[in-house]
Amino acid sequence: MSKKFRDLHRGRRIGSARLADSAVLRFLSAIGLSGTLSRKKEARMSVLNENGFSIHGFKVGESDSNYNYLVACEETGECVVIDPLDPVALLKIIRKRDYRVRYVLNTHAHPDHISGNNPITKVFLSSKILIHKTALDYVAPRSEGIEEGDEIDFGKQRLEVIHTPGHCPEHVSFIIGDNIFLGDTVFVSGCGNVKFRGKVEDLYETFASKLSHLPNRLRMFCGHDYAETNLRFALGLTPDNEDAKKKLREVSEDRFPRSTLGEERTYNPFMRTSDPLLIDTLREKDPSLENDPMAVFIKLRKLRDKW
Repeated sequence: MSKKFRDLHRGRRIGSARLADSAVLRFLSAIGLSGTLSRKKEARMSVLNENGFSIHGFKVGESDSNYNYLVACEETGECVVIDPLDPVALLKIIRKRDYRVRYVLNTHAHPDHISGNNPITKVFLSSKILIHKTALDYVAPRSEGIEEGDEIDFGKQRLEVIHTPGHCPEHVSFIIGDNIFLGDTVFVSGCGNVKFRGKVEDLYETFASKLSHLPNRLRMFCGHDYAETNLRFALGLTPDNEDAKKKLREVSEDRFPRSTLGEERTYNPFMRTSDPLLIDTLREKDPSLENDPMAVFIKLRKLRDKW
């Protein structure tokens, strides 16, 4: 039975929405956080407005092409922050738009997805950190466990939680409207690695049993931008894939390359493990490869790790 997170906490505001950036930094310094925060130069913000909520995203400067996201209920001003790495940049957005943080959501507990948790919750004292129930030891005390089927309410909006393990055991993704926040499970034309507490068999099952049943229309919001590299890897295996060629041209000119699950199914090799052309190419490299989707997925992940 699903849980609904509807705590009646009201996020504390830290001053005027017009507060200057320098004032935000002074405030953080006053509460002892400035030493842990960098002044990274982030990419220009992208905003998507849909059915009463807005999605704000930017690429964090001086990072592994990490994305940070904020989803806000425009009617009430309540918002959730997803996988914060640069809390200073996030707080600037929050101040400018006069939002209040209800929850900090973590797709998983790798450091580059949780390191901004505490600065956000120290500013918004009634906010909570939500992470999969098996990963609570990785985050601050003001946290609560979530799992498959949970619903997270903020303002008049709602996110659905799905468990998407593989990159690491606790990984979850969040769906709102026609949008899915996938963390490090799926990237444009790729998938997350399994080097740090991950298991490739679990990742395959997530692709085969969870993602395969989701609608094509879902827009993907990923944890990192590896799009160009991933597409070149895919084209190295299936060089005649016109969809991959087209997407590569697009991402070369787009600072915020995005995709849908439907698009990914046309060129992401990890979603095409039954493609005869792909299998033939892999068998040229490894004649012993079984005609089995999981075996193909595992082989692809090994090749991508070395590519």
